Amino acid sequence: MFKYLLLPLMLLTLGVAPTSATADDPSAKVTAVEGSQVTLEITDEMPTWARKGGYLKATNAEGKIVVRGAKIMKVEGKSITVTSTQAKDLKVGTTYKVAKTRVNEGC
Repeated sequence: MFKYLLLPLMLLTLGVAPTSATADDPSAKVTAVEGSQVTLEITDEMPTWARKGGYLKATNAEGKIVVRGAKIMKVEGKSITVTSTQAKDLKVGTTYKVAKTRVNEGC
């Protein structure tokens, strides 16, 4: 039992703690808005969490959440297509910071 507690304690004291979620949150540029669908082009490295069926949120330069709980419908190369009722709030050509989220986060 003690060995299961010792390993996490050693990792924390040695500074090998898990990194924050923001390390994998890239910037994305809106390339198309069609109804409730938005296509985003990732400008940084493609995040590991970006998979079909997942959810993301988008924040503007000031850190305000513009879209939350957008469902990822398609991932091709560096392009992510999502559906959201808040799609009308996004402008083509604007860059946002995207992050993994849950469907009901912020409700």
